[in-house]
Amino acid sequence: MTLRQAIETSFILLALWIAVGAIRHAIRPGQYVFKIQELHKQYGPIIRVTPDEIHMNDVGYLDTIYAPSMTRLDKYDYQLRTLRVPGGVGATADYYLHKIRREALTPFFNKRNVLLLDGVITEKVKQLCDLIAKHATTETPINLSDAFYGFSNDVVNNFLFAHETDVLADEQEAARLRHNSHELLKGINMNKHFPWIHDILEALPQSLTRPVMPPGLIDMLELFDKKPANPGAKESVYESVLDNPNLPASEKALQRLEQEGALLTLAGTESPAQTLNIIFYHLLANPSLLTKLRNELDTLPSPSTWAQLEKLPYLSTLIEEGNRLSFGVTARAARIQHQPITYTPSAYVTTQGPTHRSHILPPGTPVSITMLSAHTAESVFPDPYVFNPGRWLGDEGRERRNVLGIELARAELYLVTAALVRMFDLELWETGERDVSFEHDYHVTMPKHGSRGVRIVAKLR
Repeated sequence: MTLRQAIETSFILLALWIAVGAIRHAIRPGQYVFKIQELHKQYGPIIRVTPDEIHMNDVGYLDTIYAPSMTRLDKYDYQLRTLRVPGGVGATADYYLHKIRREALTPFFNKRNVLLLDGVITEKVKQLCDLIAKHATTETPINLSDAFYGFSNDVVNNFLFAHETDVLADEQEAARLRHNSHELLKGINMNKHFPWIHDILEALPQSLTRPVMPPGLIDMLELFDKKPANPGAKESVYESVLDNPNLPASEKALQRLEQEGALLTLAGTESPAQTLNIIFYHLLANPSLLTKLRNELDTLPSPSTWAQLEKLPYLSTLIEEGNRLSFGVTARAARIQHQPITYTPSAYVTTQGPTHRSHILPPGTPVSITMLSAHTAESVFPDPYVFNPGRWLGDEGRERRNVLGIELARAELYLVTAALVRMFDLELWETGERDVSFEHDYHVTMPKHGSRGVRIVAKLR
């Protein structure tokens, strides 16, 4: 074979590999993350998952791959195509630009600022309880997944944009928005494999493209058209960024801010809502967990503040376990280091295989460890798919997540869980574990196709 033939063959094989990846996502949507786990069992803790990306099934290397912020790590631009929001901090590939954008947002998301929203969250919790009480009175089931989505969406929109949205007041609207959001996420792999389609659409006037836009994208655009309910009453995330003297003018452009807002809204709605789904399904499917939580809540006055609730050890373990099994961002999130990585399987590795040996990865290699790998590592979490809050107690507790917006999410999780458990006797209605389990990877975890979510019947206590 001549050199030219070898080069041509290599390009053909590369094109075929990329095409096979696109076809796989189309035929078996959201399943490759599970296939990767199967491949690790066969080949060992380190494998090539695309022509240029490495995946590790070794939690001992989490701190190496996702090192502290002072270490230069770029994100993998190819993977960031999925969300089509390059202006958002979570979709920023360059380390230095990401650092600038994150530092501009960090003060806005600190605990002190979240505490200023305590009254809004408390009022929304009361509204959620009133909604469930209405169904209890009429003895009709309620879709908790829709209600949790409406609750989280209202809270995050008020926090980010000072909008007094009221999705929670309309169950059909909450269901519509949740459905649209999930349908939007189900299409994100098309963005990664065929970005030129959206490049063309985005170059056209919105008046032409709006009729063919996914409903979830239209929902986002309508959000940006809204005005703050009480201008000046609370600083919005836009004002926080615009008033930041350390940001260049390019970072304050309207399109960039809208993309930032879109990504923050999506994350701030989906993440707490999904964790609440996990927590309440397992509480209701395991009465002993519910009894233990109620006994602990009885030690505090009702209602309790977030500051009081987060001191309760068992409630805290429930929330940590809910976060673990909600998995956060399920898509591969590779990092690119600018120095070689020497990989030797750590003590956390339990699988053998051809790759169970040392490897040197050259600079510029995208390397990832999925949340599925990290959150189900049996050496850290025995029986990883079992909802077991006890694993977080005492010396076995693991390091908590430290991500942008975590304080707002924690406030929601503590206050909602405590309020609903105290006020109602809840029972699952036409709901099984596959309505909350991780069945498909659409950037976030999604259950079986056709799932209606967590549905319950309620009685006032």
